[in-house]
Amino acid sequence: MRSRRGLSGWIPTRALGLFALLALIGLASHAHAAALDLGDPTPRWIQVVFEVSPPEEPGRLDSQWSAPRPAHLEPDEQSERIRIRIPADAIEAHLLSTGTEVVPGSFSDFVWTLERATGHVLAAQLSGRVREHLRLGLFTTALEVDIRVAMTTQARAGFRSARGALGIETHDFCSPERPLEGCVFVEAHELDPERGYVNAVGRVVAATPMIEVQTFSPLGEVRFSERNADGVSEPKGPAVVSSPPPSDPAVCSRELDRPCSSDLGGES
Repeated sequence: MRSRRGLSGWIPTRALGLFALLALIGLASHAHAAALDLGDPTPRWIQVVFEVSPPEEPGRLDSQWSAPRPAHLEPDEQSERIRIRIPADAIEAHLLSTGTEVVPGSFSDFVWTLERATGHVLAAQLSGRVREHLRLGLFTTALEVDIRVAMTTQARAGFRSARGALGIETHDFCSPERPLEGCVFVEAHELDPERGYVNAVGRVVAATPMIEVQTFSPLGEVRFSERNADGVSEPKGPAVVSSPPPSDPAVCSRELDRPCSSDLGGES
């Protein structure tokens, strides 16, 4: 079934009514940029746009796109792969544009590893921290949430929508290995050489000292293109490697399947 939830619900505190990630409509045309050439491993700056359909329209794919952000393509240690690194400041700027309050300097680069021959995303990973404000009656408290994102085009994944705390709709991550009743599987799509379009699917693991949950990630639907001379400007100097994204171990869930380690601020 070709359906996807929107940007809301991708961090656990959104289930508590905290996150209102707003779509960005029609910013900075991407139409004239040439699709990314996976056959060319030459290190260079490219650009990326994110799909940002409204949260209340989870069935929409390939519809509304963000402003372009810089990314750096580089050859991988294995010659049949390339790596695309979206700088940490660029992903923070993108999240800020959607209404997410990021903790400045807390994000890793958003690193994508693609197979050149097929366009499959072997891994797309990032980590960081966001700040949200929880209103409890007359009181408001700030809450920091650690997030880890892991996605691929080589596995099946989806979401189950449900009403969580405070009546807010949430979108729990599900997969063949983590089955949930009512799971809606989202179609992954390897990179299209004609458009640079790719849809990687996976999860966001989000944690506070009190809770850790898994939600379906909205960050895997993007378009990569060669840098447009009239579009996003090239950052100055070489690509700067921020703190590395996490490895992709099996992810835990206190609520459903397997015990959690404490590396995200939770308890085992």
